[in-house]
Amino acid sequence: QIDVTVSSIGDAQSLQGGVLIQTPLKAANGQIYVAAQGEVTLGGYSGGGSNNRVQLNHPTVGRIPNGGLVEHDVEFAVAGKSQFNLVLNRSDFTTALRAARAINQVSEAGVASPVDARTITVKLPPSYNDRVIEFLSVVENATMDIDAPARVVINEKTGTVVLGKDVKIAEVSIIHGGLALQVGTIFEVSQPTPFSSTGQTAVVPKETVAIKEEKGQTVTLREGASVEEVVRALTSIGATPRDVIAILQAIKAQGALQAELEII
Repeated sequence: QIDVTVSSIGDAQSLQGGVLIQTPLKAANGQIYVAAQGEVTLGGYSGGGSNNRVQLNHPTVGRIPNGGLVEHDVEFAVAGKSQFNLVLNRSDFTTALRAARAINQVSEAGVASPVDARTITVKLPPSYNDRVIEFLSVVENATMDIDAPARVVINEKTGTVVLGKDVKIAEVSIIHGGLALQVGTIFEVSQPTPFSSTGQTAVVPKETVAIKEEKGQTVTLREGASVEEVVRALTSIGATPRDVIAILQAIKAQGALQAELEII
């Protein structure tokens, strides 16, 4: 099961409370690999009439957790096998090395060896020739510490930012400010002079333009600043979640963010 993203391409104003009927997901070759269906969850809302509406985030885009069912399985037969390849969900040399050591500790030394950052080769010990499933159960229950990389996850649709505890930022200065431009129209009434026989009352629109530039605020983060210090510093200058997203992207582009930046 995998998560599914649903987006309206019609004139729908909101997918709130919507249900996706069973929908086949096809690859470029036309083959159906996933069937998706389920209730749509949103990170925003929309309400009001045609002339007066209130909207938060993107009400026409939602997700269905575990809403996609993969219909094509990879063939896997264990009978008669003397060697297996374990594939990690995420490539990491440290995790692959720790996994191989953990397998060797719970079985026999030398049966497991990492091939690359994602693949571990496991040989079936002679004592388990007729007990392949039992051996795989032993391997499956081996415990180890996972090397979790520092990562910042951003959801631009909802303005959510999640920072891991290992996220560090090099010394950097941030200037935060905004320029607000407001354009409006004021309707004034023009009336003819008293006792005029040719003039008539008319509505004359008068356009107004107002520009307000906020005072730039500066904050300096020291070398190796922690997550708590980063959040506190950005909040102190009045940064909203949307501002934090833009600031983190700029810090990453500058090379000062010592973490992976993942946008969902």
